[in-house]
Amino acid sequence: MSWMDDNPFSTGSRTYQRVLIAGMIILGIGFITAIVGGLTSTRALSLAAVWIMGAGLITHIIAQTIRYYGRRQELKANLEADRKRRQQRGKDTT
Repeated sequence: MSWMDDNPFSTGSRTYQRVLIAGMIILGIGFITAIVGGLTSTRALSLAAVWIMGAGLITHIIAQTIRYYGRRQELKANLEADRKRRQQRGKDTT
């Protein structure tokens, strides 16, 4: 087993992966816009960059929330399956 098996991105849902990538792309666009706005001394472009980066950060937080709830559901399902296995073992041994 490699370290890639425990990677949150590869074990997350497709929705999580897509929202996370979208957030990173939006953040990248915001960074590029901020650099261009700083180099050209354009205040409006710099302010737009702040809003774009804010949208990227919010998107990233939404992705983390999706991952959190998905992981909670996985853990709950695993706990229930483990509980059922223990009950079956108890019934088989008596």
